[in-house]
Amino acid sequence: MSNFVKTTTLGLSLLAFSLLTHSFSASAQTGTIVVAQSSDVLTLDPSVDTSPISLNIFKNIYDQLTDIAADGSVKPQLATSWEVSADAKVWTFTIRTNVKFHDGSMLSVDDVVDSFQKIMKDEKSPVRAYLVRVASVEKVGDDKVRFTLTVPYAPFDRQVSLISILPRKAYAERGASFATNPVGSGPFRVVKWIKDDRIELAANPDYFGGAPKVATVIFRPVPAESARAAALASGEIDIVPLLPPSLVERLSTTRGIGVSKVDSNRVLYIGFDVTNPLLSNQKLRQAINHAINREAITTRLLRGLGKPIGQPVAPVTFGYDASIPAPTFDVDLAKRLVKESGYKGEPILFQYPNNRYAFGQEVAQAIQGYLSAVGINVEMRGMEYSAFFPLWAARKLNSIHMFAFGPSIMDAELPLGSLYETGPSRGYWSDKRIDELVASQRAESDPAKRRSIIAEIWKASAEFVPYSMLYNEVQAYGFRAGVKWQPRPDERLLFGDAEAASK
Repeated sequence: MSNFVKTTTLGLSLLAFSLLTHSFSASAQTGTIVVAQSSDVLTLDPSVDTSPISLNIFKNIYDQLTDIAADGSVKPQLATSWEVSADAKVWTFTIRTNVKFHDGSMLSVDDVVDSFQKIMKDEKSPVRAYLVRVASVEKVGDDKVRFTLTVPYAPFDRQVSLISILPRKAYAERGASFATNPVGSGPFRVVKWIKDDRIELAANPDYFGGAPKVATVIFRPVPAESARAAALASGEIDIVPLLPPSLVERLSTTRGIGVSKVDSNRVLYIGFDVTNPLLSNQKLRQAINHAINREAITTRLLRGLGKPIGQPVAPVTFGYDASIPAPTFDVDLAKRLVKESGYKGEPILFQYPNNRYAFGQEVAQAIQGYLSAVGINVEMRGMEYSAFFPLWAARKLNSIHMFAFGPSIMDAELPLGSLYETGPSRGYWSDKRIDELVASQRAESDPAKRRSIIAEIWKASAEFVPYSMLYNEVQAYGFRAGVKWQPRPDERLLFGDAEAASK
């Protein structure tokens, strides 16, 4: 085992301080925060669901070995520190010994091992995809758990942040009812779940990181954007995530309501099927890249809720390279490249989800207009996200498409594996050198060296243009005056440090 140990001394010092003041903070829990989401969850069992809306609930009621901070860094949670072997294949985590589940039982290494093994054995669970590189997980002491991987994997400390730790005894005893009446160890416990109406959470006074300041958090499903805005204005809702540009302007001038903006980890892009005879032509892809006015889209259409970008990851994500610029908007260059490509005006299908992103339909229409202006004939085909996603996952978008990537672990590994690597990738570009670089960065434990390898991939991508990067999404959140809470780049709605408005 190498001496490479990841730990956070300052974070642990602050934790010790919070534990010393725990008795004071527990008595200060007051008020209620009501949060709107676009739909209800399917389950409260985190071992069988990976949807973003569910993750917002899971992250409040369960703990994981590590946590991804708002700035994109990895920090301890249930694990106080961890070691990784020189080949990045063996990871040993030291587990806290003072953690209580909501039912009063103490969390142990056995609960950690059981939580991972249960998911690894469940072939139907989508969470299992996060652990495909794990060969074994074992207890190696009263406070240590060891993971042995099948291949080197440098961001494994980030990957474990996606796995919630469950109480093995309570999970076995409750059986199917655990999905509606769960037990976690997080800052909040579940009080009740009324399907399609609300999930009510209460502060956990025994939380190892210090009791939350707010007494109650309620998640309410409100599908319509206009209904969420109206509920915020009337005081029924305290926080509304992901406001569209039109509502940002209206709510910003509404008395008693604030709007907070955050640069997200999500990047929108145009994807090309480079095996399509038309789009196999690099000059035509380059023409499309230079025909799009990203500045106009982000400043005028999105009204500031976006920033032009030239790579698949946002500044908050590990692997971002500030030296890579957004593609230039150059109509003359685009027209020349179209002519040199030999393109004869054949219709090019453009597929995109029309109900997923802020002004997604309008952005797609703007792109069609820019391409038409340089002589490219685009046939639009918008569809519901539920219909689009399976096509993307199965690589059946065989022309051009608009989509986005916001890696949940805020690391370039996810888009590299999903968009660039031959085999498991959802992309259409296969290149042996790129595959070697993806594998190389995955095995590199030195962050600086790993960044350099990733940057090489982004530069090769910018030249070959298997993707035309559009913009880094800026997200807006509406909240009632007096609510103290900070939105995050990864869209997670966490309330351990939040405070309710005074009534």
